[in-house]
Amino acid sequence: VQTCISMINFLSVPLITRAWAILLAMSSGNTYPYCSKAIFRVCHSPGCRDDGAIATMDKLNALAPPGVQVVKGGCVSLCGSGPVVEICSDGGEMTISSVKRKRVKGDALLSLLNEFTVNSEAEGGLKQQTPAFTSYMRDRLIEGYEQSLEANDAYNRKNYEKAVELYQDAIENGRKPALILQEIRDARGNESGSEMQQYGYPAGLRWLVESFRNSCRSKLALGDVDGARRDAFAATVFSKNADASAHECLAEVCAKSGDALGELQALKAAISSLELLEEEYLKPLPGKDAVARAAAAIIRNDAAARKRELGFKAVKLESILGLS
Repeated sequence: VQTCISMINFLSVPLITRAWAILLAMSSGNTYPYCSKAIFRVCHSPGCRDDGAIATMDKLNALAPPGVQVVKGGCVSLCGSGPVVEICSDGGEMTISSVKRKRVKGDALLSLLNEFTVNSEAEGGLKQQTPAFTSYMRDRLIEGYEQSLEANDAYNRKNYEKAVELYQDAIENGRKPALILQEIRDARGNESGSEMQQYGYPAGLRWLVESFRNSCRSKLALGDVDGARRDAFAATVFSKNADASAHECLAEVCAKSGDALGELQALKAAISSLELLEEEYLKPLPGKDAVARAAAAIIRNDAAARKRELGFKAVKLESILGLS
């Protein structure tokens, strides 16, 4: 009964910092070149979204080398050729000289990322302060990310045994490279502010957190409560305790194991994360277009609806536990 409670109390400990330090110390091999500064604006017009812009942006966030920011962009009048990515300078200016790439997915996406690399010797000062991201690690990260997509497909088809197997492979292959790459990105300070606001943690780790969450729910469906607990806890750690859905997973594990108090604390943690998200998207958006404001309203309203739903569950649990 105390397991979930102990895990939740431990979430305040910056475990991910120690995890990264261990992984960084283990890095070795030929350094994969760091990247030149650029901003990739992924068109999110209805046409490009139909062509796979969301998947392209997710993959760019997961794989983009240091020095490359990935942000949402508006229509660039290349409908029917999506997903379209506009490449701007590190200042983000959209000028007549900005390069626009069509159909950025699959091999074309990887080729685009490869173009934005520079000789690692040019980054000597930074390289001494950050871990090496080797070509081997890059390949492992790509493999892990692709396996996570296969796992998501199995999960959505409710083939939970296959999903668990694929998520395990994805996490084993991609976790260490993802953390090392994020450490270098943090040193470069190139995380997209808007993405940090939406998730509360680096967007480049979203696929990893999602893998842990879905693996947790798959294991719960198969009756593996202990395995589900480990994955739920990992999801909270790697999301830096900011992902409401990760806390919801932990609440589901506690409910399955009959730990009502642990479930209540996990629900309250999820509600707190949603409150922060709602507060962030209540802020004015000066200079933003109508599409950006509409997207912010959707995120805000979704957070508010989820918060209300979880609030009802929390009140019910408080009543059962005699805490109301």
